[in-house]
Amino acid sequence: MSNQNYSKNGLLDFLKEAAVTGIMNPGVARSRKTAAEKLLDHVNAEERINLRILDVDELCSRIHKMEDSSIREEALNLYNSRLKSALTDYFQWLEHPESFTSSGSNKAPVQQVQKRDMEEQRALESIALHHAGTQDDIIPIPLREDLIVYLQGLPLNLTAKEAKKIVDVVKAYVQEGEDE
Repeated sequence: MSNQNYSKNGLLDFLKEAAVTGIMNPGVARSRKTAAEKLLDHVNAEERINLRILDVDELCSRIHKMEDSSIREEALNLYNSRLKSALTDYFQWLEHPESFTSSGSNKAPVQQVQKRDMEEQRALESIALHHAGTQDDIIPIPLREDLIVYLQGLPLNLTAKEAKKIVDVVKAYVQEGEDE
């Protein structure tokens, strides 16, 4: 089966069709497709055309280290798990489409499914709360290649006067003659 499509587009097409045809729970297929879209935006050209060489943990580590990554750590962990499951199902489907059964099917005991759903719901709520700008958010500010400053506790209703006060405190740390 050397003509199998192990590409990013092949996986996304599979997840879309799996939801439509019913070979996978539509909700599971959608959540896996979302995770795949978010994470696979960061793969290199070789990984994009051959997902068999992709190390999902290493990919997530790369994304986590990116300074401008918009994916929070909690979401990244959730996406990691979903992408691994999606890849497992996709590879199994490519090899044996006639006997394929999704690992995301509803065959788990009801208590397991409910527990997993509750854990997932808590993770999503945590992500939403942090994303909404709670007071414990930490804002990374990259200053130089080897230096990141973190700002914490900014109020959502910060005034221009308050911002100037913060700027003045930061300016007090400036050393003369080292301006670039």
